Amino acid sequence: MKKLLIVSSIAMVAGILVFSACKKPTENSQAATGKENSPSAVVVFSIGEAKILHADLTEEKATLGASLKTGDKVTTKEKSKVDIQFADGSAIRISENSIIDFDGLSINSKGNSDTRLALVSGKVFAKVNKASKEDQFSVVTPTAIAGVRGTSFIVERSKSDKATVKVLDGSVAVAPRVAALEGLSDEEIAKSDELKKIQQSVSSSEIVLEKNQASVMKADDKSLENNDASKISEKNISSAVKKLDNSGISKKDEEELRTIVTVDKETSEKMVRINEESSGKIDEQKAASLESERKKLASEVAARQEEEAKKFKQILISTPKELKSSKDIVSYYERIEKIIMTDGSSLIGAIVDQQGSTMIVHTEQGIKKINQADVQEVIYDFQTKAKF
Repeated sequence: MKKLLIVSSIAMVAGILVFSACKKPTENSQAATGKENSPSAVVVFSIGEAKILHADLTEEKATLGASLKTGDKVTTKEKSKVDIQFADGSAIRISENSIIDFDGLSINSKGNSDTRLALVSGKVFAKVNKASKEDQFSVVTPTAIAGVRGTSFIVERSKSDKATVKVLDGSVAVAPRVAALEGLSDEEIAKSDELKKIQQSVSSSEIVLEKNQASVMKADDKSLENNDASKISEKNISSAVKKLDNSGISKKDEEELRTIVTVDKETSEKMVRINEESSGKIDEQKAASLESERKKLASEVAARQEEEAKKFKQILISTPKELKSSKDIVSYYERIEKIIMTDGSSLIGAIVDQQGSTMIVHTEQGIKKINQADVQEVIYDFQTKAKF
């Protein structure tokens, strides 16, 4: 895909880059960034309208095979999502109406990866593959830092600036993000008693989320964004992150995580090659050939996602979650149905699947299989008609 160069000035407004007119970049624009030796991340799946703003101020569609490096930004619009795979095999799915900055992608001399993503707005799903305990993977918001220890998790930033972290598998360490400590080395912090106290408060307030746990970062406390250490309250730091009673992960969230698939090195390199060659001057025959290759790879990824979705549906039936109340069912499935039987009895639960003439329903008592011939009526979206 062709890249476009942002030529207007860039202003920072509420954490979002504002820009306007575009034109084609110069040949040396990539070299000007100094990032050519940093590891790349690759778009392996994309639907809807999404774009990449590169650190060199070029812009392109977030299409299959597009590469990202440190300093790049991805923006998704409504009904769009983008899956991005990293050099270590980790992958993320950027949800619709989201903006994410690739603050840091690096690999040290020992081969350990360090990935730092900044969620400006929206939601990101992540499946992290930490081959070594020295590997680092973190997602930050203006108020929180989620440091991953090898896991599947979600970070969401609401319009009210509330940062929520949800863990499906593994563990995530969540701590408040304090502006006064940003960019400072341990040596610099050690020279100031105030900064040392703040750092100690941040460390002691860190909470570790395990499987099926979640936390929320207070959105109404702006004191931690103050660069003046003397104006930061240790009490506010210690109470900033709150662990929630349950994970808050819905079926939709879990399905998004479980359908993130990765590709082997050869396939990712092929995706990148197709994208790069499509950006150059090519004849119609070559363009058609590249498009055919791209569609084939996209179909293969989509087919694998569909397979994972089918597996997940089977898991819902064979190993159902323990949902003890109708409220739990509504929370997970985001809906509930009332099924009225021909004998006058009724059943309340979420319809998971329809297998031939058999209806699979998740109730408070677990999975129930109902013959459709015994069903008189189904009241859909029953949660809107009854209080749970």
